[in-house]
Amino acid sequence: MWSVLGWFKRRRLARRELLRFWDGAAWRYADPFQAWRRLSHHATIQIDAHWEAADRGDEPETTELVLAIAEVFDLRRWDGIDGLTDWEVLDVFARLMGYLDDLKKKHNPSPTSSPPTDSGSSTSPAVPPATANSGSDST
Repeated sequence: MWSVLGWFKRRRLARRELLRFWDGAAWRYADPFQAWRRLSHHATIQIDAHWEAADRGDEPETTELVLAIAEVFDLRRWDGIDGLTDWEVLDVFARLMGYLDDLKKKHNPSPTSSPPTDSGSSTSPAVPPATANSGSDST
């Protein structure tokens, strides 16, 4: 019976468009926009610059980013017994970014075709229109 209740809770939370992530001990949920705002206004990091630096493995930016993500998501870092490794902490951020991207696509679908650029006829004429001096020049 408990597994049915767990399944129902997961389905209900999934419909609420919450980010689901593993914290090293259990699956948890977070408001993705709240997490994004907290990271984007974090006092010690600039998301784009620190993410690029972490991708290159630059220090101290990688450690600063890991610490900020762990703070925002209330994650315990690996202590030799339990918690998340730095790679897993960065994966929580990558999941957030992917989740936000998916939400944007879901709620703002791009048009399947481009809107017309000309308000006139939608078909082009077979012969271009004649100009005032369309005759041949003879000198």
